[in-house]
Amino acid sequence: MRKDIKEIRQVLKDYSRIKHDLKQVSFLPSPRFDAVNSHSNSNHTESKFIYHADLSWQLHRVEDAIDNIKDSKYRFIINKYIINKKYTRSQMCQRYDISLRSFNSMKNRALVEFAKNYGMDSLLNEMKKPQVYD
Repeated sequence: MRKDIKEIRQVLKDYSRIKHDLKQVSFLPSPRFDAVNSHSNSNHTESKFIYHADLSWQLHRVEDAIDNIKDSKYRFIINKYIINKKYTRSQMCQRYDISLRSFNSMKNRALVEFAKNYGMDSLLNEMKKPQVYD
């Protein structure tokens, strides 16, 4: 698998894991202030909030990048095949009436489109450079 495609897929796998984790755990209990002085400058609730806000921002960036993909087939592949794993490759080939090779090509184009929207242009440009062998 191409290095750029692998890295793009990893962003989507991380997105799926974070989204799943956020559904499983309640990060933000009601804020509470202790009457006892603490030696640290922040409390545990504040740390949880910052962590939750960071994860929410990561999810938002990925969702925006997916929503900005113009081709609905590409969005479907990203959402249903890569992130949610609701379909197998053979089911996707049947759905679009294409060969496995054509599906893989379409999937890679979907991933590249996502990467452009997500801001991974430098990765894509790096992979386009010709390899120099000594």
